[in-house]
Amino acid sequence: MRNFLITFLLAEIYYFSGFNNFWLAIILLFALYFLSWQFKENENLKTKDLLFAWPMAFSLALFLYFLSVYSWPNVFQQIFLIVSLIIFYFLNKFYQKYYHRPDFFRIFSPLIISIAAFLFFRSNLFQNFLLKEMIIFLSLFLFFEAYRQIFSRDKNSVLMTLIPALILLEFAWVLNFLPINFLSIAVIWLILFILTNEWELLIYQDQFNLRHYLPEVIFAAVLITLILLSSSWKMI
Repeated sequence: MRNFLITFLLAEIYYFSGFNNFWLAIILLFALYFLSWQFKENENLKTKDLLFAWPMAFSLALFLYFLSVYSWPNVFQQIFLIVSLIIFYFLNKFYQKYYHRPDFFRIFSPLIISIAAFLFFRSNLFQNFLLKEMIIFLSLFLFFEAYRQIFSRDKNSVLMTLIPALILLEFAWVLNFLPINFLSIAVIWLILFILTNEWELLIYQDQFNLRHYLPEVIFAAVLITLILLSSSWKMI
């Protein structure tokens, strides 16, 4: 509880500083540090403990950054901040209990990444372009690396983490140039993430079967096609 109270105080500083990204980074690092102690197996922290904690620390950073996107009344911003921290507190309890189950990440990861997708595709593509690309890549890479550390029974190569992250990053770049609503682009990219997420989890469970996975790909392709056909195209 003490660490969550410190997080609340840091979040208030972030708020009163005018949503300064320096304080957001401090909150992210502090959350990553204290959350990682939940997973340590001995007196010293290991890299895998930090990876286990990353999804929750990243979730907190997203909740707080989302607060800065819209110009809401001060009272509403305070309510949103407090509610976000309460949700984070209970979500972390849930995460501690179920993070070792692949089915948990089939729901948790798309929910969290959907917020990241909304923020990424809503923003101006070329404003702080390299920084945003780096953030989305690191977020995906660390998510998938956490899977590898949690679920991998064999010594799987880090390429199992790197390649999916790079592919999704490339899709994020290409989709930005489609002349359609950013929400449609975000949903298309999220569908691609869900497919990749499922593939990663099946691989680590030794349950991947192309015959069973192919219908999911076809269904995703149909959904993407319907989104593209129903979207308003604005050609310049």
